[in-house]
Amino acid sequence: MLHTLLDAPVVIPLTLLAVGVCGLGALWRPRVDVALVLGLLAAIWSRVNQPVEGRVLHSWTLDRGFTEADLLSVAAVLVALLTLGRCAWRLVRRSSGRGRTGTLPAR
Repeated sequence: MLHTLLDAPVVIPLTLLAVGVCGLGALWRPRVDVALVLGLLAAIWSRVNQPVEGRVLHSWTLDRGFTEADLLSVAAVLVALLTLGRCAWRLVRRSSGRGRTGTLPAR
């Protein structure tokens, strides 16, 4: 049943829209949940992009390879990793005492 849902003609544009919106959201305001959703959408895109794959950039076997459409999945995963890194950096800065708001300096 899931395979037939992924073959629907509306899945490709909706997936592209979701990857774009989620990627921009992750860059604009980094949050862990947005990064995880973006990683999930990258995996979904790699499964539904067969009709729009484009040229094969690298072949592993006769019927498997890395295509132009797979570059979007790579970019989405990189943005997700960057977002997770930014969230971790922000957490480390907060826990070390720098960047806290509302505290008075020691006299």
